[in-house]
Amino acid sequence: MQRKQPEGDRPQVAFLLTQLGTYAAIKFSELLAPIHLTPPDAGILRLLRQSPGISQQELAQRLGIHASRLVAVIDSLEERQLVVRRQSPDDRRTYSLHLADPGLEALRLIGRAAQAHEELMCQGLGKAERAQLAGLLNKIAAQQGLAPGIHPGYRNLGASKPCDEAAEN
Repeated sequence: MQRKQPEGDRPQVAFLLTQLGTYAAIKFSELLAPIHLTPPDAGILRLLRQSPGISQQELAQRLGIHASRLVAVIDSLEERQLVVRRQSPDDRRTYSLHLADPGLEALRLIGRAAQAHEELMCQGLGKAERAQLAGLLNKIAAQQGLAPGIHPGYRNLGASKPCDEAAEN
């Protein structure tokens, strides 16, 4: 049963965005759990599909994190045979990142989870309402300077304490 809030106590847009964002993140994590992936894993695999052969350094820059924080994530994806590191022909000190065949299969499963997530989160909206909401959210994201397709949560990936992030910047 849904509770109705008194008219004067309606939450502000920022609160609603935070409430729904947190809920959406939890639900997406739950949908990925059966395939033993996390949302950061899914996002990195998606970026590797879009930019095959990207260097670890460049990937870290796109995600807005220090390259050393990305190492453990890539190591884990490589251990699970989802990602392959190849020595760069141009610079023997760097490695290019590529999806392995199991990584491509994982992306197919991530796509299914993402579609289920979309339906779960938007089930009460019609097609036009979904498009309108997406347009408004894109407008807010652009105004805030968020990189399209990059979750700002990557900035905290691998951080042991919130103050670590401030020390890096």
